[in-house]
Amino acid sequence: MAAAQHAVSIATDVSILRSLSPGQPFWSFGQSVQGALHLKPKESLYAQVSYYTNGKFKNRMAATARDAATTPQSLGYTAYSAIRMRHLSLGWKHYFIGTYDNELGWNLYGTAGFGLLAGRAENRYDKQVDTALYTVPQKAVAGSAHFKRLTFDVSLGAEMILGAGVYLYTDVRTWIPTTDYPSPYLYNNNLPRTLMVNGGIRVLLD
Repeated sequence: MAAAQHAVSIATDVSILRSLSPGQPFWSFGQSVQGALHLKPKESLYAQVSYYTNGKFKNRMAATARDAATTPQSLGYTAYSAIRMRHLSLGWKHYFIGTYDNELGWNLYGTAGFGLLAGRAENRYDKQVDTALYTVPQKAVAGSAHFKRLTFDVSLGAEMILGAGVYLYTDVRTWIPTTDYPSPYLYNNNLPRTLMVNGGIRVLLD
């Protein structure tokens, strides 16, 4: 009965994501949907789902000959890669300035939580590499595969009321990996290293 008395909010936004992972820089566009349970005027629990378009990038690589008689001894090629990410985050939201139902002025808030990143990496080469003759690097392997990471998620944002319990907000978010499951389909396993800028609308449901 006490839980039923808490107000809730539903929010949605559009997002621009920049990957800062070495060797894997890309831009991606996405959307997030968030539900929040407001326990106190300044304290809330949130659950958020985000999904993004494919982020594309390329790297120049080299395969080395297995035999000294093979010519050439080094074969250069380009790996064209794409990474798609989906993310689920659960955590805490705190209002530093204002409250979840503030009808005057503006709000400043931050979030902290833990998440699960589900990704898919795909690589293709601009030329055929005969692996019987050449040894290719154990990264950005041709083909595709899924990968997962646990993350620590933080954000800082601001919002203002538009009227009738509808708020316009913008925030900056990042995901920090807390686990490392190596994948040969990633050029660099230091993923995710991301920075997202988001803008959207939150609707307060009393």
